[in-house]
This record gives sequence, C-alpha cells and structure tokens, in this order.
Amino acid sequence: MRRVIVAALAALVLTACTPKSSLDRSQVEIMRVEGRRYEVRVASTGVEGEWRLLIVRATLVIDPDPERERARNTNVAQTVMERTCRGPYRVLEDNLVDNVNLHMRFRCT
Repeated sequence: MRRVIVAALAALVLTACTPKSSLDRSQVEIMRVEGRRYEVRVASTGVEGEWRLLIVRATLVIDPDPERERARNTNVAQTVMERTCRGPYRVLEDNLVDNVNLHMRFRCT
C-alpha cells in the first residue's frame, strides 16, 4: 500500500512539472468554464484576419476524457473567436494535444 501511495505522489509531481505551451507575442487570459480554469492565448499569424489560439487547462487532470475536454475547449474557443472577429469566423486547424490542450488557427470572414 505504501508503494502505491509513493508512486501516486511521484506521478503527481512529475505531471505538475510538465511545461505548458505558449504562443509568441501573446498574453495569457484566465477563463472559467464549468468550474474549470483555462489559460487562453490569442496571437496573429501575420496574415490579415488570421489568428492562432491556444487553450491550456490550468487545473490538474487525471485520466482526461478527450471528447469532454474537446467540448469544453471548444466552448472557450467559440467565445474567444467571436470576440476576436466580432462576427463570423472559420476554423482552419484544430488539434487537441495531450487530451486536454487545444491549438487552433482561425480566420475572421
């Protein structure tokens, strides 16, 4: 039993030490959805009307459900994309990383 506890604590420590992704030339905005914290970053791609979006789960996740995480991230992303574009947008790229973090590229139309 003691070994299991030590192994679980070691896993938690190692998980907490995983580096977070970032976007160049962006600032972090903290958002809450369904009681969970997310770090949201938006940066221009350099192409007019085109943006990169990074959503990082700011709370610890053990054995995440990729479908639920994608749905939650999509809710956050829609809010940010609507606010950024002030109108319609089109998602160009959508990647769920580590089953919890979302990288997107979108264009305001």
